[in-house]
Amino acid sequence: MAGGTGVYITWVTGSIILSISLMYVFKPPWAKITLNGFQDMFRRYWAHMILTFSIYIWKDIFDQIDRTLMANTRLDMTPFVYAIEGDLVLWVQQTFLNDWLTFTMTHFYVAGYMTVVFSSFIYCIYFDDRHMADRVSLSMFYVYALAVPFYLFFNVRVTGDHIPEMQALAYHLTPEIQTWFTRIDPFTNGMPSLHIGLPTAIWLTYSRYDDDGRWKRFRIFLLCYIILTAFAILYLGIHWIVDIIGGIIIAFVAVKLCSKTQGWVWRWFDERVFVLRFAWLLADWRRPFSEAKELARSAAAWMGRAGSRQTFAVMIVASLMTGVVLLYDATHQDFPAQGVTWPDQASGAEGWLFAIEENEQGEWSIIAWEMATQKMTLVAKNLTFSDQWGEFDVEMLVSGSLVVIRHGYEFEFYDMESERPSLWERSWLSGPLYVSAAITHTDSGEYVFVGKESESHLNTSESLHVLPWSDGVPHELQNGPEGPVELAGASSGVIWWVEADDGTVVHLEDLGEIQTSQIIEVNASISEIQDLEVERLTGTIVDYENATIKAVTIDENMMVVQINMSAVDRLVLINLNTGEQHLLGDAMFPVASPSIAHGYVAWQHQQFLDSINPTEDSLDWDVRYHVIADNQSYQLHSEDSLNQTSPLVLKDHIAWLQETGDGGSELRIFTIEEVFEPYSSNVLQAWVIWMPLLLLLWAGQRSREAGRKKDADSEDTDEEE
Repeated sequence: MAGGTGVYITWVTGSIILSISLMYVFKPPWAKITLNGFQDMFRRYWAHMILTFSIYIWKDIFDQIDRTLMANTRLDMTPFVYAIEGDLVLWVQQTFLNDWLTFTMTHFYVAGYMTVVFSSFIYCIYFDDRHMADRVSLSMFYVYALAVPFYLFFNVRVTGDHIPEMQALAYHLTPEIQTWFTRIDPFTNGMPSLHIGLPTAIWLTYSRYDDDGRWKRFRIFLLCYIILTAFAILYLGIHWIVDIIGGIIIAFVAVKLCSKTQGWVWRWFDERVFVLRFAWLLADWRRPFSEAKELARSAAAWMGRAGSRQTFAVMIVASLMTGVVLLYDATHQDFPAQGVTWPDQASGAEGWLFAIEENEQGEWSIIAWEMATQKMTLVAKNLTFSDQWGEFDVEMLVSGSLVVIRHGYEFEFYDMESERPSLWERSWLSGPLYVSAAITHTDSGEYVFVGKESESHLNTSESLHVLPWSDGVPHELQNGPEGPVELAGASSGVIWWVEADDGTVVHLEDLGEIQTSQIIEVNASISEIQDLEVERLTGTIVDYENATIKAVTIDENMMVVQINMSAVDRLVLINLNTGEQHLLGDAMFPVASPSIAHGYVAWQHQQFLDSINPTEDSLDWDVRYHVIADNQSYQLHSEDSLNQTSPLVLKDHIAWLQETGDGGSELRIFTIEEVFEPYSSNVLQAWVIWMPLLLLLWAGQRSREAGRKKDADSEDTDEEE
């Protein structure tokens, strides 16, 4: 995904060239550099390469898991880290803040890291130092393996995303760099810092196993790089000081693990014997089975010894299995709504979710779910609509427990509280044709219909109809439209409209007991350099003068507005009490279908915009949601090639429509607060009960084994005397 950006290609190419150039400086004194050496390097160390570069594959996979886990659980440890450190990193940034330094450190942060990781591995395999290559590659692998649990369960955001005054300098140096970082970094993998952990592990490995001093100059270079990197990641608004400490700790642990396991690992996977072992196994088709049987027998015999090592192995396996169960559950919080096959449309409010679908005979069904109980109700089936007045789309309007199905001039009403449909009961709705319509309810429980009339009144302010449900007598707005109404709607007891000549101005009128009105001019601007990047990606300019509002949704004192800027749509979250506005999501990428309720905003977005050279991923719609109280946004599911559209925020749930592999669609529901299913809770409870017992058993076994070893050493000493 990230490989398409020019800056990334520049960094990679520059890192490779620099690494090869520095070989003349850091090579062993007696070594020579030839082109044939590169060919031999691939032939001799292909297994080492697979092990080392598999880190990048696993990183992409676990980054996606981490994004989903954060969306489902919001496990954010950043406030605890900030409570410990305070504004220390902010002092570093503000003390040294300089444009030239920012430019240099940003490129050093990425390209320097690539250079060090690449050269550290390539040098030892090119110069055929297998003793060092075995340990360097395995140490690098262990560093990432040890970091994964922290990335999944101890999420720490970058400093520039948490401290108000802190700037994420590296991420925002240029729009192209910002786009690249957005694609490859979830911005929550702060602890531990791999920019410190990997180089430190490499430096420790070279220092520990460089028996003849051949790598002395390279070790000095690594140490200087680590010190400069520590400054860079603090200055650029990326890492905390504790992230650096965490990186150093896992580096020490990784090198220790490497020293204990490298002999066993390379006894099995050394390139010089791997092919021979494989051929030996295949020489007799029964041999693999007999070898597997022997391994299983040996493992069973080892476990049967019931020592501290065996108990420790049981603890590790039990913890891993428990973690896998919890991780699976925490990353699979959405489920399909039962009872609907291929939903054509979904809508909802409060604790109700509704879906309509059309069968092959052109008949419609309405299905409702009461989200608190997950109770499904078939509201209506085999509905048909007349085409005598023309062809219209079937539209669903929802407010509270009331759902209205509209087809041009036709309306069907269903009140889920009484569960009694009342067809054509509101005869005053059957007169005009509305190009847009909505229903809402006031604090007193009164439902109100809002419609923008078409045909004869299309270009006048009178085209906006506000009709109370009780009598249908038009409601007089205190500060009604002064000109033609372009767009209108209602939610949370508030009427809103956009007049044709106002562009990005939204008019609001509250229908409560104390009626108030507001006029809000929406600001969706970003920096000029970012707008130029959008133009480069789409081939279309960002047009502020002709910007238009496409959607408005309101919940209590918050409003979300979707604005079309020609090149891209943007979402603006507005606090109606304070007037504060800020953009949701990444303003450089497309958004659509906003929904707001109960302190959450959900919308569909495209993560990667490239209209000039589109790919399947760049055209895929995903769902993202925003927690207003925390001012944090999350991607609701892992990335895929399926479209997730039309999100709806309900009480304690978010629903959306999702494509299926067979070309259909399904309605999926995400539970916001509930994290673990009963089976996960049971597994976790079992682990909590058994782990203390296993720890006591392990401690007792270790004590007895230490006593036996001491007695044995004493006997050996007596015999020698």
